[in-house]
Amino acid sequence: MERTDTEYYTLDDMFVSKAAKRARSGEEEEVQRRRAIHEHQQLAARMEKCPHCFDSSELSKHLIIAIGTKSLPFFFFFFFFFKQMFRNALVKMFEAKDLDCVFLETNMSMKKRYHMVYECIPLPKEVGDMAPIYFKKAIMESDEEWSVNKKLIDLSSKDIRKSVPKGLPYFSVDFGLQGGFAHIIEDQNKFPHYFGK
Repeated sequence: MERTDTEYYTLDDMFVSKAAKRARSGEEEEVQRRRAIHEHQQLAARMEKCPHCFDSSELSKHLIIAIGTKSLPFFFFFFFFFKQMFRNALVKMFEAKDLDCVFLETNMSMKKRYHMVYECIPLPKEVGDMAPIYFKKAIMESDEEWSVNKKLIDLSSKDIRKSVPKGLPYFSVDFGLQGGFAHIIEDQNKFPHYFGK
């Protein structure tokens, strides 16, 4: 039982006090419920217009190879393994056609969208040979002139997951089965989502 300083605190006062607490608790729950509904509606509207979401009319579905169906924390190891499997298969397929390819990974707007985009773009051999030079120059000239993070991260000896701090937006490019470069995006408003293309 709660105690109060007044000696005139009656049983009726106790019931009124408890009812007031329940009413406040109900109001807080209603505010949280409305907030959750509003956030869900905002997310659904963004996903409907997202050029990378499968349910969006903006997505070119004929260009998709695979879609993940598991949540990322549980599926991360398998996702990474299958990404490497697809990467190996695509490189071999393009080599058989005397083509080179680059793999672009863009992870931006993490508060607005809950996915990253991984793309494979085939190139003629002569363009593929020059691609590292062009990407290095473009990354060095992109984003902010003065940045907090290293502008160009070499991925020839380590993986993107070990190179970019967790939670930061980034762009990375890999050249066939070789390594590539990564860039931590300082200002998402100045970095176009189509940068790699």
